Amino acid sequence: MPVDYKFLTPEQREFFLEHGWLKIPNAINKKYIDKWLNRLWIRKGWDKEKGPRSWEGEYVKVARHEEVHFSVLAPDAYKACVDLCGGIDRIDPIRNMRQGDHFIINNGSDYWETHDCDSKDVRGWRVLLHTDNDWYRQFLDSSNNALVVIHLFTDVPPRGGGTFLCEDGIAGIEKVFYEHKEGLDSPFVDITTGHIKDCKKFTQVTGKAGDTFILHPHLPHTNGPNHLRTPRIITNPHVTLNEPYNLDRADPSDYSLVESVILKNLDRKSIPEAEYRDPSVPRKAYYPRNFSLRVTDLPDELDRLIAAAKAEGKDKDSIESLWLKEGEELELFQKNFGLDLPHGPNHTIRG
Repeated sequence: MPVDYKFLTPEQREFFLEHGWLKIPNAINKKYIDKWLNRLWIRKGWDKEKGPRSWEGEYVKVARHEEVHFSVLAPDAYKACVDLCGGIDRIDPIRNMRQGDHFIINNGSDYWETHDCDSKDVRGWRVLLHTDNDWYRQFLDSSNNALVVIHLFTDVPPRGGGTFLCEDGIAGIEKVFYEHKEGLDSPFVDITTGHIKDCKKFTQVTGKAGDTFILHPHLPHTNGPNHLRTPRIITNPHVTLNEPYNLDRADPSDYSLVESVILKNLDRKSIPEAEYRDPSVPRKAYYPRNFSLRVTDLPDELDRLIAAAKAEGKDKDSIESLWLKEGEELELFQKNFGLDLPHGPNHTIRG
């Protein structure tokens, strides 16, 4: 049935179709910005007042300790995602629907304070290009990652480490996925990066703490250098659908905006599945390939949280951390993050 838009304006829908992303200002519930950031300094053992020059690491990823439903964390961004995906009935109610404090921190470096970088020459386009699909076998219609969400937990000014977006790079990504009927198992950055050097439309994410950016899953993006040495702190969750995209709908009004972007960039009105997917190759979902990188410092984080609780006369049970939970809450976290899935063929060491 035709997509019923309940939140997005016609102008926002047209912008997403043209550019592959949307900005939802002031989307995040400030309660969670304050609460989760206040605990970050304890978790990392960093002195907030001394700033990034005293902290370890230019680009740091941390584990998730707390989570809430997407609709609670950022209600307007959630509504926008529902519209972009074609309605709530198409969205997986469990996988990726809970979002939390798994921060990605760009602290900058001495080098980037004194050196500039053209958006086209960012190293990430060659070795760290993101299409955020390291946890499933990628076909053109794969909807395991149906939207990429970037929540800003700090202000991100120009030159402040915001994510680079390559708007005219979508078509090249679609072409690669269309041509690989056998599917692609991560990592395959060398297959998808060749066309970026010829692209011309680059945008850098900038905004205020609380803003949310929503990206098409095939929009190439990568981390940008932080020249300002003020911490850029984001989270980067996703939206997952119940079924693969349908790129061959009888009624064009049934296409979601995510599907429409794919068709637009391949200059097609519809694409039968037989054109882009070998039916003998099974679809696969895996344990997230890079998750182990996030939990490297988890034991130290827990030790610091326990020590901070004791300093306040509290015990271990007072600490809000999924890693100290048992039973249904822990099981839901594992399913939400895909930690109950088997490793893929190119996995890193399990965390």
